[in-house]
Amino acid sequence: MAELTCREAVAAAIAQEMRRDPAVVFLGEDIGAAGGVFKTTVGLFEEFGPVRVRDTPISEQAIVGAAMGAAMTGLRPIAEIMFSDFFAVCWDLVANEIAKSRYMTNGQVSFPLVIRSANGGGARFGAQHSQSIENWAMMIPGLKVVAPSNPADIVGAAGGLDPRSRSGDLLRAEIALRRQGAG
Repeated sequence: MAELTCREAVAAAIAQEMRRDPAVVFLGEDIGAAGGVFKTTVGLFEEFGPVRVRDTPISEQAIVGAAMGAAMTGLRPIAEIMFSDFFAVCWDLVANEIAKSRYMTNGQVSFPLVIRSANGGGARFGAQHSQSIENWAMMIPGLKVVAPSNPADIVGAAGGLDPRSRSGDLLRAEIALRRQGAG
């Protein structure tokens, strides 16, 4: 297995899912040509193009709302919220719509999507960009929380968060992006 940084493993895991299923789309702030604020999406825009890799406005509610709509129409979105602190802005959609709809409709409505985000402190981004919110998400029935700590876990987590299944969050700590290991 190749040595990857966590940063490279994120891009590899997303690309793996996008190659496997043409219904998988990826949306978020600066994820396209810029390659992501943490450079975790480098190469995706070039490989999959602007239809499947969509830059969004700076609006977490719009990102999550668009992912919900895409999932309802048969796509399998992966949505990126730049910093997990900003889940507070879109928490109503995450906790009251995405997580609960399958239960409220007896399985007739679900949102097969993944939301991924930078999570945790230690990278000097300031208090508003350094929270660890996995405990918020773990309290909500219907959400699946994954917090990989090395490249192999990140690539492996992609299969566990297959956007063809139910909803989930992929939370990663930005402090670990330079960590290397087998992918």
